[in-house]
Amino acid sequence: MTLGLSNGSLRVSALIQGLEQSDDTSARENCIGFLFVSQLALMSIWAPPLRVAAARTSSRLTSRLTSKAILERTPTMPRVTRAKTTSARQDAAKAPSAAREAKGSHLYTDDNPATTIQGTGFKDAAAALKTLDLIAKRSLTYQLQTVNTLFHRASHHPHQTEGIEEATAVFREWLDETHPTAKAELRGGGGFKPLLSKKVVQKHLERIKDEVGGEAATFAETYVGLAARKRLANLLTDETKPAEADWERKRYDALCELVDEGKEWDGAELWEDGKGKRATRKHLELMAWAWSPVDGRKL
Repeated sequence: MTLGLSNGSLRVSALIQGLEQSDDTSARENCIGFLFVSQLALMSIWAPPLRVAAARTSSRLTSRLTSKAILERTPTMPRVTRAKTTSARQDAAKAPSAAREAKGSHLYTDDNPATTIQGTGFKDAAAALKTLDLIAKRSLTYQLQTVNTLFHRASHHPHQTEGIEEATAVFREWLDETHPTAKAELRGGGGFKPLLSKKVVQKHLERIKDEVGGEAATFAETYVGLAARKRLANLLTDETKPAEADWERKRYDALCELVDEGKEWDGAELWEDGKGKRATRKHLELMAWAWSPVDGRKL
């Protein structure tokens, strides 16, 4: 647009200079009329684009002024600071629950469920010796569990004292000397082992209850119903007397009574029919305690 206007202006200027030098009045008047008409034509051509450009400029200016006025009238909202939740979650996780605090173990005792022997500990040598005396009637498996647990708790206690060190020495001696000796002295391959499978005992359970009865039948029923990974050493014969024999100890003692040391068995003692089909009462009693001189796969 600017280039077109410039070229037109140059042509008009040249024409005016020519008229000024001419003496023809009529031609000069006609030329002036022509120039007037030409200017009107140019204005009609360029007026619409100029009006559009002016309108756009005015619209942009009005929009800016309006936005500025709105912002000036709008009150500034206060900045909201959101509380961090991470630290709160961490604090909640660190805070001990009421149930956890209620179960907090005592400093020098083995504070487990009610069926655990109470009074064991590692405060000093006397407490350790008392512990060994308290667990003496339980199975060797249970004794090992208890002594091993207390030994490690004493060894890793954050506030070591001379008394705790003495208790640790008592437990170490039991673990290194007493336990290996006692285990080696167990009869029947370390305590009449391996035990018969629950399936075998279950097979003969009805005859055991009818013909044997007593503690043998009670053990057989208990053993058959024993949950997976549950140990006889942790199962009390009387839950009100945790310091008395557990079922592992009861089983061992019963089999020691039933089986003479170095005993050799003949078929008549084990089978009524002599063919390995129907067990004798004596054999049923042995099987009630989950043991037999016969391979369990043949029972």
